[in-house]
Amino acid sequence: MDTAIESRPDYNRLILTDRVNGRIYYDPAVFKDELEKIWHREWVYVAHESEVPEPGDYVTRQIGLQPIIVSRDDAGKVHLMLNRCTHRGNTVCQTMRGNSHAFRCAYHGWTFNNRGDLVGVPYAAGYDNSFRKEEFPLARVPRTGSYRGLIFASLSHDGPGLEERLGPARALLDQFVDLAPDGEIVVRSGVLKHSYRGNWKMALENSVDGYHPNILHHAAMVMMTRGKADMESLFGERSDAQARDLGNGTAQLDLNVIQNRNGGRVVPPQWSKAAHEEFRAALARRHGAERADQILAQGGPHFCIFPNLILILNQLRVIQPVSVDETVIYYYPTLLKGAPDEVNQRRLSETYLVHGPAGRVAPDDFEAYERNQMGFEARVNEWLLLRRGLHREEHEASGSIAGHETDETTQRGIWHYYRDLMTH
Repeated sequence: MDTAIESRPDYNRLILTDRVNGRIYYDPAVFKDELEKIWHREWVYVAHESEVPEPGDYVTRQIGLQPIIVSRDDAGKVHLMLNRCTHRGNTVCQTMRGNSHAFRCAYHGWTFNNRGDLVGVPYAAGYDNSFRKEEFPLARVPRTGSYRGLIFASLSHDGPGLEERLGPARALLDQFVDLAPDGEIVVRSGVLKHSYRGNWKMALENSVDGYHPNILHHAAMVMMTRGKADMESLFGERSDAQARDLGNGTAQLDLNVIQNRNGGRVVPPQWSKAAHEEFRAALARRHGAERADQILAQGGPHFCIFPNLILILNQLRVIQPVSVDETVIYYYPTLLKGAPDEVNQRRLSETYLVHGPAGRVAPDDFEAYERNQMGFEARVNEWLLLRRGLHREEHEASGSIAGHETDETTQRGIWHYYRDLMTH
């Protein structure tokens, strides 16, 4: 056995300013610590309110490895409950989504309403008078919160509130949702699900890595821009785009900085001129013409919220760890309420074109993750370099740290926050 794995992980020694040790990705002890110190303490994204629009609607999700039910009751209130019968521990709901006013455990028949209250116990005479159903509801998730329709949850009773935790990410969430003329996104167009044999953190880091797209995804980028864009100016050294560490593990690739917009170095809309004008008019009715033009010029943001939510252009991407070397990624296409059908159909089709099983981008990434995990078996020199751009970072007045788009500013920000969580 590798002697390094026999000792307890020392995160201050495994994570340095400009490098991390490969053990972070393959040691089961690290994964166990992550479940306790990150997934079971942090605010974690679980669902969108539009996924449970009607009374009785529910979806099942996980927080870390803990199964939960997100359910809307008859009064319209959303509840987050642990998917675990309070009798003998069976999960009481087996399907990913549906509509039901009750959840019945298949083992012994205990039945709970969609608020989590225990309402039925078979052969109740077997219990004495001290047994009270109200003492055995499904366990509630200790803390829940919602921002612009996105539902977050924490299994910890204590800690910062959701808005404090989101911090600068709120402005980016606003940017994402404000593209909808009616001010709401809709997440009811299905989901793509991919699994890969690798650690969950690679997907988070990769989502805000501006160094790889023009190399790993070069062919895809040429296809998506129909060969009309100068890829070196979009994802190369000539780009004016920035990589930004916003703190709290939130990291952004700012592809819409003013220099890029003024230089015409952004990918043009993929819908017709008529649809674009209809889209602009719908936004102007809500925000006014000047703000509508600003929203369209900014487009959708490209960022991640630690530990599991990624928003890129038109989708919510959710990371679900399975084990130290197995991960599932869910891609939820989002539609813009009030936008022209052509715009929403394009948003939907782009999700499948880019991230489907034969998509132009996702298969490249998953292959890279699995090659990474294989490479971690080589343990002579385990340090992974994250030094790119460290010498040219700028500390902004807002408190953010900005680097060039191809710099590893975003990865360093993620690891800095990770180390703080793992050492406290």
